[in-house]
Amino acid sequence: MISVTHKINSFKNNKSHVVAIVVTYNRKESLIAVMNALLKQTSACDIIIVDNASTDCTKDILDLQGILDRERVSYICLPENLGGSGGFSQGLKYAMKGEWDWFWLMDDDAIPETSTLENLLKYADDPNSVYGSTAINMVKGKRKLCWPAITNKNGNKCFVEFMDMLAEVEEVDMIPFLGLYIHRHLVERVGYPDPGFFICADDKEYCERIKNQNAKLLLIKSSIINHPLSEVVIYDFVFFQAAYRSLPPWKIYYDVRNKILIANKYFRYRLWTQTLPGIFFRTILSMFKEERRGWILTLTMKAVFDGLLNRKGKMVLPSN
Repeated sequence: MISVTHKINSFKNNKSHVVAIVVTYNRKESLIAVMNALLKQTSACDIIIVDNASTDCTKDILDLQGILDRERVSYICLPENLGGSGGFSQGLKYAMKGEWDWFWLMDDDAIPETSTLENLLKYADDPNSVYGSTAINMVKGKRKLCWPAITNKNGNKCFVEFMDMLAEVEEVDMIPFLGLYIHRHLVERVGYPDPGFFICADDKEYCERIKNQNAKLLLIKSSIINHPLSEVVIYDFVFFQAAYRSLPPWKIYYDVRNKILIANKYFRYRLWTQTLPGIFFRTILSMFKEERRGWILTLTMKAVFDGLLNRKGKMVLPSN
């Protein structure tokens, strides 16, 4: 059962047609930065904080900062850590009870610039499309995308790594939960993020469902969110591409399992020609690059079996 510990009736008196949904877990410092940035937006929005049962006194610091006293802010405390997918699912369910038209989803380390929402609203006017803010981090003076965008250029899919290579409005294959902006009518058609994914690729699966509803995914270049950058190395092969980034063993489990779940559901043949070969290649690389090789190999094997058998849920605890 969900525990809504602050302003349980606030959704009945919406101040804006937009509500930001921020999922958090044990990142109180970065959450405060996100909240301060959202409260300073030149185009105001309401805010729902979904706390995934944090153990770092998140609510206490929100209280001390006076954030929970703000009229626009609601706070939901979940009884256990449901992961990013479970948090966004519960946040959207709560928001759908209100009268907001648009939902702006983001993590607790995604810090929007002052005009991020204003710039998003200049283009986000089609309820049948999904829009996204552009999550970046500065690398050697260049604005690098936190997640490379896959765009369609003249019929060819291209990886775009830097913000300056984007058009102002760019149709992409996927928008992460770092400023994904969706209308309630589309949520009614698509449903909620799958809580069975727990963490990793839950936004990818959600975007595949969105595209199955013939909705476009449009990235807005000038709607900027600042976010930590994970180093990703792309390896090109004849028939597939493999991306490598260093992850703790428990997160590798969800990354591998959820990729298999998605490939098996939406791409089928690519499961065998791209996804599994990519996982194999990544595992080989990790044997050279990582220290906890035994855990990585064990959890990768478990993830492959669970993915092929369509086993979802919180199967491996972050503490492990």
